[in-house]
Amino acid sequence: MQYQRTIEPLAEETAQTFRAMIVCGPRQVGKTWLLRKLIGELGGYRFLSLDDEGLCEQAKNDPKLFLQLHPAPLCIDEIQRAPELFPEMKILLDRSSARGQYLMTGSQQFKMMKRAKESLAGRVGILRLQGLSKAEIEGRPSKRPFVPSLDAKHWEGNNAGWDVRRTYDAVVKGGYPECFSEPQMRVSRYFQSYIETYIERDIREMVDVTNIGLFRTFMRVCAARTGQLLNYADLARDTGISTPTARTWLSLLEISGLVYVLYPYYNNLIKRAVKTPKLYFTDTGLCSHLLGITTSEAAITSPLSGALLETYVVMEICKSHWYAGTNAEFWFYRDASQREIDLVLEMNGKIHPIEIKRAASVKARDILPNMNAFRGAVTTEVGMGAVVLVSSGFGAIDAQTALIPVGSL
Repeated sequence: MQYQRTIEPLAEETAQTFRAMIVCGPRQVGKTWLLRKLIGELGGYRFLSLDDEGLCEQAKNDPKLFLQLHPAPLCIDEIQRAPELFPEMKILLDRSSARGQYLMTGSQQFKMMKRAKESLAGRVGILRLQGLSKAEIEGRPSKRPFVPSLDAKHWEGNNAGWDVRRTYDAVVKGGYPECFSEPQMRVSRYFQSYIETYIERDIREMVDVTNIGLFRTFMRVCAARTGQLLNYADLARDTGISTPTARTWLSLLEISGLVYVLYPYYNNLIKRAVKTPKLYFTDTGLCSHLLGITTSEAAITSPLSGALLETYVVMEICKSHWYAGTNAEFWFYRDASQREIDLVLEMNGKIHPIEIKRAASVKARDILPNMNAFRGAVTTEVGMGAVVLVSSGFGAIDAQTALIPVGSL
């Protein structure tokens, strides 16, 4: 089964605006499918995959000849395997103002994006793709990006049946399209294969990891810290590696798009804000598998149930903006008094504080102190806030804080 992606209109617009485009993200989230669909609609493109070792070697060894043999308009899959193409591509792009000359996908996003930005600055549009969003799975790919509001009609339409169990079913399954396109596939078997392929290929392409078993342990240790402050010394200790190695290995997970590092929001008036970032897995299905959690019942009773729910909600909100191409930025807030806001959405000159709770209801006294402390500490205009929770319906704590069910995301 194929799912329509929210990002499709943005991909078409980007291809028609920039001379080149890259869709980046982890393996198997649908990047190739997205570009194949796009070039089918645009027409005239030749599709090449650098998974073909012969093509990859040719692109690395003689990028100029490669691009002569395969002229634009061209679609290149797995461009990160031959970043040597970027400088030669720049020369060709500067000779023509035609839009959409090169459409590309890449799995190692930060390293690849750095090389692309250096060579193709002003010429390339870069899109970020992750797994299926909740809206896409439910056939609502045009759903607007998440911004807190008191619009009850908007939030009440998709929450029917989203109780605790159904919520954690979604958490455990995650968003990799293959887990939905093959109904008989055992999700745990899929993730096991995914991890083995990822480590054997992607990690070894990026760095020489001699102890594969230890790297698997490191991934599990990271999974156990999703939604928590990032402490490299703790990661190193629990894995049995050095702190510098922990930093290097975490950067590999980030480069591959498997984890997302969320940085704290602070300004000059917030003198006591905690400046340590938080760690999130980008897919809760993969995270759950690494933790040995394969059922919603196990997720609900796990000590990490709250962290998994927070991870799920944070990534759903982020995806809703990444796929729509908004200018949103994401942060969290935590001061030295442990007052925390799980997610801070910054967009169009306003910031929106968002709390995430594993509960069906909350009391004002549990939410408003942190919200008010945050509002009093920041200098940027604060817009509507929200508490996202496992609730049966929409509501509000006060005129500035909506109660939004997880099922409405």
